[in-house]
Amino acid sequence: MAVDLGMAQINQLAFGYWQSQVLFAAVRTGVFDALAAEPLPAGPVGDRCGLEAGPALRLLDACVAVRLLTRSADGIYANAGHTQRLLTTGSTESVVRWARVMSRWYEPWGNVTEALRRGGSVEERALRLGDDPAYAEDFILGMHEYNARSADALARSIDQLGARTLVDVGGGAGTYSVAFCRAWDDVRCEVVDLESVVPLTRRTVEDAGFADRVTVRAGDYYRDSFGSGVDVVLLSNVLHQESPAHCLDILRRARAALVDRGRVLVHGHFLDEDRTSPVFTTLHNLSALVLWDGGRSYTTAEMAELMAQAGLTDVREFPAAEPSAKLLIGRTHEATTEGAHP
Repeated sequence: MAVDLGMAQINQLAFGYWQSQVLFAAVRTGVFDALAAEPLPAGPVGDRCGLEAGPALRLLDACVAVRLLTRSADGIYANAGHTQRLLTTGSTESVVRWARVMSRWYEPWGNVTEALRRGGSVEERALRLGDDPAYAEDFILGMHEYNARSADALARSIDQLGARTLVDVGGGAGTYSVAFCRAWDDVRCEVVDLESVVPLTRRTVEDAGFADRVTVRAGDYYRDSFGSGVDVVLLSNVLHQESPAHCLDILRRARAALVDRGRVLVHGHFLDEDRTSPVFTTLHNLSALVLWDGGRSYTTAEMAELMAQAGLTDVREFPAAEPSAKLLIGRTHEATTEGAHP
């Protein structure tokens, strides 16, 4: 019998969340940490995760089916190699906090229809920015786990051009400030983020060994100054959270902070002009509706126009490390031949 490709695609979409829920349940119950030290039968795994034997067996077998675990002929379960590397808390490459945040986001995503009807978010951003301390810690450090995988490549791709100061607006855990310290000689960075975020940022910066070059300041990017006499202002994965009016206001204050020949770097995921690609960013556009009041995915042309309205000149587009991400650079001056590079 011929395969109905249309129905196969609909099946994949309709059942897709089943697989994500296997990942989320295993992370939240601690299955992968239970198996981090040694392979085990189902019973001991269930005991360590607070699960009865029957439900534990179902979850473990589902993890085998989606290739997160392996199971031997005698019923011993073990983490797959990529699971041990990425989904155990003791690994230096762990993205467990990020996976927990994605698990939390399943709930508002489940209300996407309500978000569409009301035209706004269905989860208060304050929950992940301080009102729920455990959620906030997972959010800030989870984004650090995720973005640290590409931050160094982004920083290395941008010419320093003599810059000595960088302000990282809404910089979270300081992921990109640390990356720029690695890439640029003698640069000093300042992370500006909410007071609830500051202790997490300081911890990450100290762990990375850059406390002498990265300072942290409590600030609200809706109203506070970003300083003065700054060579570079970085807005990484920030502006998709905001409406065009808020973006313009933030960009104007970023422009006001710069020295002559300064630069504003806007990094994030941008839509192509057809607004249906890349797929990730098109879905990201819905995610911004669900999670951030006023948030949306922008095309690079839309963002470049906002940057020009804010008084930045010679706005140029460059590729970034992630497939759907881009970097826009605007200046307080027209670029020379040297300045044409990122």
